[in-house]
Amino acid sequence: MIQNPFKFLDAYGKDDRDRFFGRDREIAQLFNAVHASNLVLIYGRSGTGKTSLVQCGLANKFDNTDWLPVTVRRRDGFERSLRAELLKHLKRAPDASADESLTSLVRELFLEHYRPVYLIFDQFEELYTIGDEHERTAAYQAVKSLLAPGLPCKLLIVIREEYIAELSALEEVVPQLFDNRIRIETMNSRNLARVIVGTTRYGGITIEEPEVTVRSIIDNVRDSRKGVALPNLQIYLDRLFQKANRGGGRDSVTFDPGLVNRIGKFEQVFSDFVTEQLNGLEGRLNERKVAQPKGLPLEVLFTMVTKRALDVQEIQNRLPPNRKRVAAADVSYCLEEFVRLRLLREVSAE
Repeated sequence: MIQNPFKFLDAYGKDDRDRFFGRDREIAQLFNAVHASNLVLIYGRSGTGKTSLVQCGLANKFDNTDWLPVTVRRRDGFERSLRAELLKHLKRAPDASADESLTSLVRELFLEHYRPVYLIFDQFEELYTIGDEHERTAAYQAVKSLLAPGLPCKLLIVIREEYIAELSALEEVVPQLFDNRIRIETMNSRNLARVIVGTTRYGGITIEEPEVTVRSIIDNVRDSRKGVALPNLQIYLDRLFQKANRGGGRDSVTFDPGLVNRIGKFEQVFSDFVTEQLNGLEGRLNERKVAQPKGLPLEVLFTMVTKRALDVQEIQNRLPPNRKRVAAADVSYCLEEFVRLRLLREVSAE
């Protein structure tokens, strides 16, 4: 029985080396950059695969004995999350050593493993979309301290390029911030074709009339202004697989021009995808015994049509009058599911 080889909305990790294609040049650039400096800034549009480039591409340039990666997301606070990740790698309780400095924890981690510590600050823009001024100021000082001479530590800051201007305040604290930077471009058609052909070959999927089929896939996913976002390509390829596999259990799957034509443009595929996910979430809310779950996920999602992150209480206040008694736990559950499905980036749960 053939297995679905596509990552859908998940980032590629170290174990995905054999199905990661199209970024050889960027991997080499990044590998050279981390050897040239203790601080590397990685930026690009949303959907260019920055996280996968680090977690899969860069990770597989190292032997396990050569680096110790620690990935940090802002989550419930930048410094708190950083400390928690370091303590997790040290196998200590999350609330341990509250007075111990971050640099001390990094040194301890190095001495325990005898490997340079690579702190990967992924989706750094969350510091601006969710965090406040006080948190950002503390984060800047933390970054500065972690660049202290002699500390066995390298920093990779990964951020969406539309937030680059926000880094001016960090540059005042860390003047070398932009000295070693890499912009991750949207993939061109040649590399997109490598992704499609390589991943289908990895999964044992046959492509008939490959030149026509691959070009049609790219054309159907391409945005006229932004090109092809890699998560969108994965959603589209997953939908092709689901249709070609006809419910699962088949020993062979084929992509051909007729299948691509029947699937159509990405906009319709994405609309169907969102509808399916919202319907599925309604079903899970029903299992949670939520009163009147129908339509609730969409209403929660509508409250997020803002450039400013909302916390759970604000979302509750923005819901229609007939939803005012929806429990905070159920709103939080919707948000967690939206994040898991990549329909939403993380928001404050306070």
